[in-house]
Parts: sequence; structure tokens; C-alpha cells
Amino acid sequence: MSKKKYTELMKLDIYEILGLSLGANESEIKKAYRKKALKCHPDKNPDNPDAAAEFDQLQKILEVLLDAGTRKAYDKLLKGRKAAKLRAREADAKTQKLRSELEERERQAQEQPRLSEEERFRRELKRLEEEGRKLIEEELEKVNRKVEEELRGRNGAPGGTSEEAKSAESQGHKIKVKWTATEDWPGYTEEEIHRLFYKWGDINALVMKQRTKKGTALIDYKTKQGADMAVQFEKGMLGRPIEVTHMTAEPKKPDAKERKPKEAAVDLKPNYDYESVSAMNQRRQAERRKLIEQIMQEEGNSESR
Repeated sequence: MSKKKYTELMKLDIYEILGLSLGANESEIKKAYRKKALKCHPDKNPDNPDAAAEFDQLQKILEVLLDAGTRKAYDKLLKGRKAAKLRAREADAKTQKLRSELEERERQAQEQPRLSEEERFRRELKRLEEEGRKLIEEELEKVNRKVEEELRGRNGAPGGTSEEAKSAESQGHKIKVKWTATEDWPGYTEEEIHRLFYKWGDINALVMKQRTKKGTALIDYKTKQGADMAVQFEKGMLGRPIEVTHMTAEPKKPDAKERKPKEAAVDLKPNYDYESVSAMNQRRQAERRKLIEQIMQEEGNSESR
């Protein structure tokens, strides 16, 4: 998702769009998404020119709510925005009360013959109105500044290192995706494949290639449930069908020469809770290379047949 689209989405109350409360769990989110998707799908709303944009926005909302880090950042912004609006309303109410009191004082002062008192109250009223306006502007500026800080943090800060290390440590569950391009459609892009399959669960790695008309992708899910749901429910975009199957692989047995004593294995076992970001990225790259080798082997076997 581009930074511009992400910023626009952060300005909306996406829970209200799905009809959910702030503390909704993952199951409730997916249920509300499917219910809403059926209503606003472009095929069911041919007379609505905005149906496609609404459906696309719905998919982006699902991506935000299913990503733990993004949802946490969004929830924090949403709570801050609501609190700022409440404080702004309270500040406006106080300003109105002060204004009424000063207007009453001004009226009383006008009844007196002293013009200096009347002018003093008028100036005081103007000063308080300006203070109330500045207070509201400051609250709105705080909210906008928090949005920008969260965006910079999501783009540059290595947050959630421990969670990502635990995810990389898990074995994962792989599925294979196939499709056939047409004359007016060159096939799926990696971004489109990621958007289609991310909603079913967290993805450890994704590799793909498009050879002439035949396209293939290999996806490694963090959980078995995510892989099972993708195989059972994902059918691809309208008019662009895909074939999704489970993919199993025998674990590679270590060579006898490479085996190490039990004590050495225990000593050398990495502690993923304190592992550096660099080591985590190296493991991810190794996993991606393994997936690429596996998909190339699968393609070679299919061609030999």
C-alpha cells in the first residue's frame, strides 16, 4: 500500500465502516469483511460507478486490521483523534460560556455612562475568542503530528523484532498458486498476489514467476489455518481464476559429517528473542532462496511430464 493511500486510510474510522467496535477480534473482523464485501462487490452493484473503489478500500481496511503492528498504530491514532475532538468540543463549550458571560458584562457596562469600561470588556471578549480558536488549532495540530510520527515509525523503525524473529523461527505452511494469462491480461503481479492471500493469514515468504502464459507463485504461511483457508476459499480476482493447492516437502536430513554433538548443538542454538534485525533478515533471505529453488524444481518436473 502506498504512503498516500495509507495516510488517507488513517483519516477514516475503519471500524465504523465495517460496523465493528474498537476491540473486535480477528474472527469478528473477517466475518464483518465478508458480509460487507458481498454487499459492495462490483458484480452486485453494476449501477454504482464507485463500487470498485469501495471494494478496493474494503480490502485495504482488512489489511490494516489483520496486521498486528499496523492495527496497533491505527488504534492509537484513532483514540487520540477522538480524545482531541472531545477536548476541542469542551474547549469550545468553555469559550461559548465565557463569551456569554462577557457579553452580559458588556451589556451591563453599556448601561453605565463610562465608555472606558465598555471598551475594556470588548477587548477582553476579543482576546478570549482568539485564545479559544488557538486552543482548537493546537489540538488538531497535535493529532496531525502524531499521524506523521506514526507514519515515519512504520516506514523506518524496526518495531516488533521479537515477534518477527519468532515468526521466522516457525516452520511455516506452503501452498502453490497457478494461473494462465490471456491476450488482454499479462497475469498477476506480486502485489496483487500478496493482497489476495494476506487476508487469510500472516505470510513468511512469497516468490513468483510468469513464464509466457503460465504463472506460478509459492507462498509460505505462518500458520496451518492460514494455508488451509487460502486453499479452501481463495479463487482469485473476477475473470482471472487461480488454482490453489497445498505443497508439502520432505525435510532435508543433515549429512553425517555435518552432525554435531548434542552439547555443541545446545550451545550454538540462537536466542531469537534477542536476535538482531540483520540476522533475522539473513534467515528470511535464506528461506526465500529455498522457496525459489523449490518452485524451479516444481516447474522442471511439470515440464518433463
